[in-house]
Amino acid sequence: MRKNEQARQRTGGFLKVRVLLCAAVLLACGAASAEVPQADGQNRKTIAEERQMAPRTPALAGLKRAAENGDADAQVEYARKLHRQFNDPVEGFCWLERAAAQNHPEGLYILSLYYLNGWGVVKNPEVAFKIMQASADTGYMNGEGVQHDFLTALRWFQKAAEQHHPDAMFYLGAAVYEGSGTDKNPAQGWAMIQEALRLGSSLAQHHIRIYADPAVTQS
Repeated sequence: MRKNEQARQRTGGFLKVRVLLCAAVLLACGAASAEVPQADGQNRKTIAEERQMAPRTPALAGLKRAAENGDADAQVEYARKLHRQFNDPVEGFCWLERAAAQNHPEGLYILSLYYLNGWGVVKNPEVAFKIMQASADTGYMNGEGVQHDFLTALRWFQKAAEQHHPDAMFYLGAAVYEGSGTDKNPAQGWAMIQEALRLGSSLAQHHIRIYADPAVTQS
C-alpha cells in the first residue's frame, strides 16, 4: 500500500505535466518523425519546386532559403508567416511537416494544431492528439509555456474521453483518482482507468501497477 502511494506521488508530476501539455494543444484553438502523417500528395511540393518559387516578400528571402536548406527553426517560422501574414495554411503545413520530421518540438506542437483545426489539412483530432504527445515526448517536459489551468484542461480531456480516446480516458481517470484539479473519487477514477485499459491505452497499461482497486483496499 505505502509503496503504491509513494509511486503515485513520484509520477504525479509526470501526469500533471503531460495532462497540461496535452491540454495546451487543445486550448490553443486561439515530436515522432516518420510516424507524422503526410498531407494529400497533390497539396505537397518538393523542395526543388519550392526553390523555384519566389518568397512572398523580399524580406522573407533569407528565411525561406534557410528553410529550404533544412533549418527546422526557419521552417517553423516561415510556416507561421505564411499562415498569419498571407493566409496560406496549406503551404505552411508543408513546412511544418518538414520541421516535425526532424523531431522539432514546436514544429510538432503547431502541426498538431493544424490537424486539430483543419488548417491546410483534413481535420483529425485523433492525429492531433498523437502528434501532441510526440511533442510532449520531444520537449516541453518542464512545463514551460504551458497554461496551468487544470480545470480547463480536464474539461478538454473529458471531451476527448467522451469520444473514447484511450489515453485521454486514462489521464482523466488518473486525475479523478488522485483528485488533481477535480474532486477526488478513487472509485470513479479506477473505473475510468479500467475503461482506458479496455480501450487499449498503452499509458494505462504502463502505469496501472501504481493504482489499487479502492474496493479492495477499503475492504
